[in-house]
Amino acid sequence: MTDASSIHTEQRLIETLAGLRERLRRDEKFAAELYRGLANRRWRHRDSPGDAVALSWQRAERVVNQLREAEGDHAMTLAQTGGEGWLSDAVRDELADLGWTSEPLDTGAEQPEHATEEPLPPPRDQGEWQAPTEPPREWREAQEAERRR
Repeated sequence: MTDASSIHTEQRLIETLAGLRERLRRDEKFAAELYRGLANRRWRHRDSPGDAVALSWQRAERVVNQLREAEGDHAMTLAQTGGEGWLSDAVRDELADLGWTSEPLDTGAEQPEHATEEPLPPPRDQGEWQAPTEPPREWREAQEAERRR
């Protein structure tokens, strides 16, 4: 669950990132680095150091792709591609110039400022591959009892 200050901070961060749309469109490497820098990190603006936002992997991907698509470019597959939380010098410098600081997210603790999307449905075959390969013991015993009658 996100609170009002983290929602405001997220909106402010996205507005700041909108200024980088052209670079995101022409530089896929920077777009991927921005995704990694947004995911698994807590971001604060120097004017509001008490307010922070932490984007989920899915949300970080969506933010980067919305900015790219606003420039007419295609979406990139970014979520869960590895390196989440790594902050490149280029991303750190670009956002520091715009007043933002970051720190790694403690993924072992609940993060009230963690902005996420609605949960995705499970993969189509999840139930199938998690299903038992043979009937439960109770069913087998019941079938055996039926045969003995």
